[in-house]
Amino acid sequence: MEIELQYLYTGDEPLVVPAELASFVLATSAIFDIRDTFFDTPSLALRMAGCSLRIRRQSNTPTPFFTWKGPSVRREDHAREREEIEFPVDHIPADGAEMAEMLHAAKLHKKVRGVLGALPELAVIGELENRRSSHEYVQGLHRVELCWDRLRFPLGPPQIRLELETQSSASGRFIGAFDRNLRALFGKRLVEAEHGKAKELCVRLYPERFGDRAA
Repeated sequence: MEIELQYLYTGDEPLVVPAELASFVLATSAIFDIRDTFFDTPSLALRMAGCSLRIRRQSNTPTPFFTWKGPSVRREDHAREREEIEFPVDHIPADGAEMAEMLHAAKLHKKVRGVLGALPELAVIGELENRRSSHEYVQGLHRVELCWDRLRFPLGPPQIRLELETQSSASGRFIGAFDRNLRALFGKRLVEAEHGKAKELCVRLYPERFGDRAA
């Protein structure tokens, strides 16, 4: 499971990493590069269903990661909650056929069929580059990650995003307090992102399919 909030940062000031947020203390920090390769059908059926399928390469890990994200629901604290399945893989699929084989090997093809009714033809639909500054905040067993993301899209201007994320429903109840602290700290420089990163990539590359830019 993934619980997250994403913001666009519109300020010109240096990016800040607070030592404490919502009574959580900063525990660890890391900076690394990310390249995400997204797979979908030629009609973007997964994206239209609110799902994403990607292979992530990080400069601080030796192997790529496979990630499946199911449709999200909006919580009362405005965070998005969704199923997320992630695991390391030994290679990057060369095409949609190899990705389909990887889905079968991981026994995730049933999830795709559950969303689309069939396992369709898959293809690479785009790549996203990111320079990430990741910071983990802790309180007892609770963990919440704050990330500054410098995003480079194939088309259009770059973005700076701030992202809050946790994989724990217990830790998720603190997301609202993090949100209030961050808004008090950054004010109007922090704006809730209209789309997630995968949706923003697709809106830029395939605007004819997202004329209304609906979430």
